[in-house]
Amino acid sequence: MSTVVRIDGSLGEGGGQVLRTALTLSTLYRIPIEIENIRAGRLKPGLAAQHLKCVELAKEMCNAEVKGGCMGSTSLKFYPGPLNKYKKQFIADTHTAGCICLLAQVALPCALFLPCNEEITLFFKGGTNVPMGPHIEYLLKVFQPMLNKFGAKFQSSIARRGYYPKGGGEVRLDIHPIHHLNAVTLIDPGVPRQIIGWSFADINYIKEAYKMANDARATLRDTLMINKFEVPPMDIESYPVNKLITTGNGSGINIVCITSTDCFFGGSGLGRGPRDTSSPGKTAAEDILKPILTGACVDEHMQDQMIILMTLAEGVSRIKVGDKQLTSHTQTAMQVAEIMLGNRGLHFNLLESADNKGTLSYVLECQGCGLINSNLSK
Repeated sequence: MSTVVRIDGSLGEGGGQVLRTALTLSTLYRIPIEIENIRAGRLKPGLAAQHLKCVELAKEMCNAEVKGGCMGSTSLKFYPGPLNKYKKQFIADTHTAGCICLLAQVALPCALFLPCNEEITLFFKGGTNVPMGPHIEYLLKVFQPMLNKFGAKFQSSIARRGYYPKGGGEVRLDIHPIHHLNAVTLIDPGVPRQIIGWSFADINYIKEAYKMANDARATLRDTLMINKFEVPPMDIESYPVNKLITTGNGSGINIVCITSTDCFFGGSGLGRGPRDTSSPGKTAAEDILKPILTGACVDEHMQDQMIILMTLAEGVSRIKVGDKQLTSHTQTAMQVAEIMLGNRGLHFNLLESADNKGTLSYVLECQGCGLINSNLSK
């Protein structure tokens, strides 16, 4: 086994990103880790329910020895064993509104490299559309097509939706293990080709859903026209929440922009009813306008999720991140990855480039480590 890598959990933005990145790479590369000051930058430091389930999922996937795996723990020792080649189903239930998509950030990359030729099934229970994390629509409609570009795929089904504060959502992912991930080159963002979306609310407040959709359309149309973009077709559906497959009350909106070069941008907003001080529809629209206006090939929420995939991929990946510097979550994920795998050749560069008009932009380049699943053929 490799030498223990010690990581300060207060690194970078000091949140769950350090833990998730370290757990994923520890599991896949069998690198023992010891993390102190977990989530030191948060009001309630230590492992919350969602983070604890990430630890437990990773433990199951690699038969790890764990110390400090309990609620509120600010330190963790995680000593991985070999990847589990017998178990085909993994279940994680936060018993809270803990974000399901953040569980997937750890479990999904690990499942891709499990040493078996059979489908791996992940069952997640928690929050599907909650604050402080990606909505389930983002995982399925934005992350999934981006993952496809690396040469991997999964199927999904939503049995139940869960909103804050009750949670109770249920999602199933079926993953096909792969031999390796391909490096990607995404440097041409293209122009908006299509915008789709879904706006939802309780049947008694369906007007909120229509308002969120209308606000999103108006924000997108006006901003694109002002910036001399052609306004693409927009299909934003408004619908009442199905109480038969929903736990709790919730309203919100999710929007996806697909560009002419098959880049995918996602935007989300959650309703707070009478307490809304800003329009969720406008918030969601602004999320996807940022990469469009800055010339990026990924939105800010996808940026940090690309780090693990670029790290694991075989070859050099290049992704245009626009005219802005990297987000704090992205920088944190990069730092943890380089701490753990820098001695294996992993290296990130943020390169400046200018178009024919002299407009400056940035391309994130990564020499991946090329993880190989030797149990599968190419």
